[in-house]
Amino acid sequence: MLASACASSDSGRLPIDELDTLDGLLANVKEYDARKIHRIDSLMSRLGASSISDKERWRVNMDLGREYFAFCSDSAAHYYNAARKMAIAIGNDSLITLSRIACVNAWGASGIFTPAQQNLQELDSLPLSPALRLELNKVGRQLYSYIRAYAKGYDDMMPYINEAYARYEKYLIDNMPEDDPFRRFLVAQNHANRNEPERAKKELDALMPRLSDDSNLYGMAAYQMADVCRDLGQDKERGRYLALAAMSDVRGSVKETLALPALAQWLYEKGEDKRAYHYINSALEDAMHGNARMRLADIASLLPLIDDSYRKKMASSRDELMIYLILVAVLFVISGVLLTYVMRSAGRTRLANRKLEAQSRVQESYIGHFLGLCSSYSEKLESMRRLVSRKIASGQTDELLKTLKSGKFTDPENDDFFKIFDETFLELYPNFLERFNELLRPECRITVKRGAPLSTELRIYAFMRLGVEESVRIAKILHCSVSTIYTYRNRMRGRAIDRENFERQVLDI
Repeated sequence: MLASACASSDSGRLPIDELDTLDGLLANVKEYDARKIHRIDSLMSRLGASSISDKERWRVNMDLGREYFAFCSDSAAHYYNAARKMAIAIGNDSLITLSRIACVNAWGASGIFTPAQQNLQELDSLPLSPALRLELNKVGRQLYSYIRAYAKGYDDMMPYINEAYARYEKYLIDNMPEDDPFRRFLVAQNHANRNEPERAKKELDALMPRLSDDSNLYGMAAYQMADVCRDLGQDKERGRYLALAAMSDVRGSVKETLALPALAQWLYEKGEDKRAYHYINSALEDAMHGNARMRLADIASLLPLIDDSYRKKMASSRDELMIYLILVAVLFVISGVLLTYVMRSAGRTRLANRKLEAQSRVQESYIGHFLGLCSSYSEKLESMRRLVSRKIASGQTDELLKTLKSGKFTDPENDDFFKIFDETFLELYPNFLERFNELLRPECRITVKRGAPLSTELRIYAFMRLGVEESVRIAKILHCSVSTIYTYRNRMRGRAIDRENFERQVLDI
């Protein structure tokens, strides 16, 4: 339930679906890189063929530069420069210019600004065809974008850099076809730079469905949309578009990525240190793979913050885990104690149930004996009634009186009663005699043979154990005087180990 609640809380502020998809793409990043390398290997095999022309060799070098551009800028610069040399050997000015423009772009991505700016200025002064002029302005805009990012914080330099960037951007917007996807991206970016986020969002909403999600332009548009959502206060949408931009970079094997570090910083600000740490490390690996010096500088400023926060959180998690382990151990011990207690209680309950069953059987037997005795008394009373009636009717009253005084009718009944009482009591309390003797001094203990009736003294204390403690009631039951009962009780107390507490100890048997 706690995990579900946490997941529900995260889903309200994080683009969970997009982040999960990005995690899956990063896990398989080698597959996308393998596709890129396969395309590069195909071009390399063509470049090594001896049968291709110089112009075709120039084209293959340019293609290799384009494949390497976002994958490894140093390699891109190498192949663009090889194309430039090949164009010089061919002697084709257009090819030379295209090669130089491409070199400027690669040098800018690698952070080699001085030769890039020098070549850009030289090319800018040349009479170029409209198509070459457009390519040069694209490269000029991109170069000053790199320089602007690199010079962040140097306020005295920013007006010149921003002016140069705006000049190249304006030329592209004014001269590219209106429906060109890159121009529409520039228009949206221009609206965003002029603090017009609603208009920028409208342009990007129309542009992005037209682009392939693995194209570099799609990643740029998604990244720009993230900035627009930030300006509009749509924080979760900002995270979603950063994730989309990062996904596009992974699919296109773009190592010079802006989106993944930005997403890592956004997650870090949300307290999602684990994902932020994973993403910033992935971005660092990409930048090092592609030797993207510009991105390495940006990532280097974020990595210590995210790494420190992640390490602190891991340490806190270890402490929490240790506390949980201790709690689990305590609960395990408590569970063991409770289980032992329950098992013992269950054992005692089973023993008590067996005792109850035994007592129930004894009580049933006792009730049977009692009912039998009552029935016998009823029959004998009826027999006495007939005898008395017959004697009185025949005038034999003296003989009747003599018979009654002789005890002929009462003594056998008393003997039967005491026999049944002795048997039933010893069934109810089988250890009574043993426990009773333990209360007496060794030399005074009573021995009763198996099957023999209880003595009067033992019957007195048997009745006391059953709750009949008054000497008067005991005397009536045993058909003797009260003084006799007192005499027996005093005599037995005199034989006890603890005279004062003897009778209370008998009640505890």
